[in-house]
Amino acid sequence: MSSHTALAKFIHWTFTLLYAYGIFKQVDDLTELEDASLLNFEILFATIFLIITIVRYIYMKDTPVLLGANDHIPKGHLFIAKTVHRLVYFSLIMLPVTGLLIAGLFNLGMGGIEVAIIIHEFSAFLSYVVIALHVIASLYSRFKGEGMWSAMVPIWKETKKNDSDLVSRLEVIENNIYKKVEKRITK
Repeated sequence: MSSHTALAKFIHWTFTLLYAYGIFKQVDDLTELEDASLLNFEILFATIFLIITIVRYIYMKDTPVLLGANDHIPKGHLFIAKTVHRLVYFSLIMLPVTGLLIAGLFNLGMGGIEVAIIIHEFSAFLSYVVIALHVIASLYSRFKGEGMWSAMVPIWKETKKNDSDLVSRLEVIENNIYKKVEKRITK
């Protein structure tokens, strides 16, 4: 079975912790940025977050999206997975970019900060949605025993494909969705 490299797993899981930290320590009120040390920390954190996100993207961009899959992956499934991954990267790049824009506009006392905040909040919301989809899809894949979970997650390894009636019925629904997606993307 194929698996991600140790470096890819390390980047994935340390990045997950960094993202969680960024969400929990976020600035709730712009007036908090009047504290120069907090403003400088936010700028440093956003810069580091952005650099790591870009490095991670460059390192992972040529890696197959569904590495570790035991079975053939339909083109519709690949399209959905690639789209979700791209949206994850997009939102995770927009978060620090707009955060830095907010910090710059705030520091300079310039207008336009409201628009930057709206884009920043949208980026945060988008990141929650696509990361939730990613986690749900990973858990679902793990439940089915497809092999992709074990390619990235160091615990709760898959031992075999789940051949239950429920999984068989879910796969019929899934394959119908993938066929519809394939028809749309080939038009």
